[in-house]
Amino acid sequence: MVIDLEPLAGGRRAEQVFEQLRARILSGELAAGARLPNERDLALALGVNRASVREAVKRLEFLELVDVVHGQGTTVRALEGSSSLQLIEWLLRDPRTVTPGLMRQLLAFRRDVTLRVVELAATARNEAQLERARALLAREQQEGADPVLALAIDLEWNRLLGEATGNLMYQLLSNLFTKLVAQLGPLYYNRERDWHRSHETHAEMLAAIEARDPGRARDVLGRMLGYSDDAILAFVERMTAEGRIGPAAAAGGRA
Repeated sequence: MVIDLEPLAGGRRAEQVFEQLRARILSGELAAGARLPNERDLALALGVNRASVREAVKRLEFLELVDVVHGQGTTVRALEGSSSLQLIEWLLRDPRTVTPGLMRQLLAFRRDVTLRVVELAATARNEAQLERARALLAREQQEGADPVLALAIDLEWNRLLGEATGNLMYQLLSNLFTKLVAQLGPLYYNRERDWHRSHETHAEMLAAIEARDPGRARDVLGRMLGYSDDAILAFVERMTAEGRIGPAAAAGGRA
């Protein structure tokens, strides 16, 4: 199979090989079922040694993006066959793979998980966690008008809610979404954002969690997610129309 690969320069060759192949798999340029060139041909095309290619392919195999069969070569797997949540973050890094459809799926997933997180937090939280939440609310009252500080406060809220579930699995998922919020936050954390509304809903959230009322906490979070979902989707639609993300962005360079 012929692949348009870019010769690499500089250090960390194995990392660069991995990133280039990963980007082509996630964008669909290397579709499920496609066979990669053999190790020697990949090394020549990329201007690296075979050890770098071997290490990169092992990482792709570990992430379940490719199947490596001795004597038969390396074949690209369907994305839905991978169990790596890290792929979510990588899909958002490449402008070619960020589409309104992908973002709707991501936000729906985030909604389902975080609504359950806040329910658990409302029943499992402890007094130390409540004290930290009260301190965050006080900080937001003083600093919430600043978009950068407001984003940092929201990230702390997300981490605290995950911790308060008392469930490591939900905490790990909360950490993933916290990382994504940090990446997507600048889309709607700006001077036009109604930070007073955010502060009021955080106060409602804290009151519900203090009262151990998971239903009320879920309702408050649902409203908060609605605000951010609408802002993110509007931004993604605009970026897609401008050709800055989605398949049309491919001509503008590779990730």
